[in-house]
Amino acid sequence: MKTHLSDEGDREDYMNISPINAKKVSQLIIEQFINMIKEGKLKMGDRLPPERTLAEMFNVSRASVREAFSAMEIIGLIEVRQGEGSYITELNIGPFINTIAPLFVQNETMESDLLEFRKLIEIEAVRLAAKKQVLDTQVKDKKSRLNIAFLEKQLSIMYEALNKNDINLGAEADIQFHKVIFKLTDNIILIKASECIAYILESSVKFNRTKILTDSNNTKELYSQHYQIYEAIKLGNSELAAQIMEKHLNFVNEISD
Repeated sequence: MKTHLSDEGDREDYMNISPINAKKVSQLIIEQFINMIKEGKLKMGDRLPPERTLAEMFNVSRASVREAFSAMEIIGLIEVRQGEGSYITELNIGPFINTIAPLFVQNETMESDLLEFRKLIEIEAVRLAAKKQVLDTQVKDKKSRLNIAFLEKQLSIMYEALNKNDINLGAEADIQFHKVIFKLTDNIILIKASECIAYILESSVKFNRTKILTDSNNTKELYSQHYQIYEAIKLGNSELAAQIMEKHLNFVNEISD
């Protein structure tokens, strides 16, 4: 049995102590709000009491409450409406991630890395979307029909952009098309993940579409691929949808090189 510490190395191995850090008051306030949301005591759309009231309830300064509110607004936990108050929202950290996303895409391999990442996440997303489409059709799910209709709308816009040779219009429709695929999965984790990486995916689509649209033949092929993806999802053919998505992303990768 070890009874003493012979040197600094022994001390580190024996004690294995982690530093203790005091939390800021505002962080403790945020944690309480998160717990209340988790426990169902606060729900989306609920209006929070004024700062003065909350300061008294938490027994803290109004400055601490204000600091907590600022942080919660940034991370998408609350919405502050001028002259109306603060409301609990559906958690959406996408805007925050989008703000700092440029810091992650500064390296020279950004474009190829983005396309590799898109293959990892979108091929499985479209496969799941097609499977869900079969189930939703069986139960006549209204939300699914709306999302399919939105896919159709984006295809119409892409076709219009093709005829007008409007790069920006086509790029935006392309982005929205891929976003809807995530919604069709009905998987909250995938949907939230897609919101968080929206900026990165949009950067990829816009960057690659600019290159692709320099050739009208590429533009027509791009539209055709999106239409085939739509058809495969609508038919509930998950493997075909995945194959076409992989073909589509490989095409984008080849043209972008």
